[in-house]
Amino acid sequence: MVKPSSSSTASEANKPETNGNGKGNGNGRCYKGVRMRKWGKWVAEVRVPHSRDRVWLGSYDTQEKAARAYDAAVFYMRGPTAKLNFPEAPPPDVHLAAGGEHLHLTPLEIQAVASRYANERDLSSEYLDGFPAEGSGGV
Repeated sequence: MVKPSSSSTASEANKPETNGNGKGNGNGRCYKGVRMRKWGKWVAEVRVPHSRDRVWLGSYDTQEKAARAYDAAVFYMRGPTAKLNFPEAPPPDVHLAAGGEHLHLTPLEIQAVASRYANERDLSSEYLDGFPAEGSGGV
């Protein structure tokens, strides 16, 4: 029996992971809704359910921040059953009104919430400041 050479094993270990479509970001991590610009910034966007439209979530210094922005946006658009990049740390469920009904956020509100969540280290009650008490429009 012939063992594979150590050089082929090393080259296999250095291959970047892909996200299922053959594309990788070169460092082994791929997050849904996140891509890297040519100049090194990480950007995030999310598709609107049942539409071809997208909501731009912004540019971020790290891919983790961009992934957190995506998680917040998809969570508020699709609810708690959404597939998140970080399922162990879902965003706070602030899209429920006082009566327990779901708010309908506009794309601008989704952008604002996603940006705040991506840049927050400590997700406390300050996160909810300025968030509308009732739905103001549909997405």
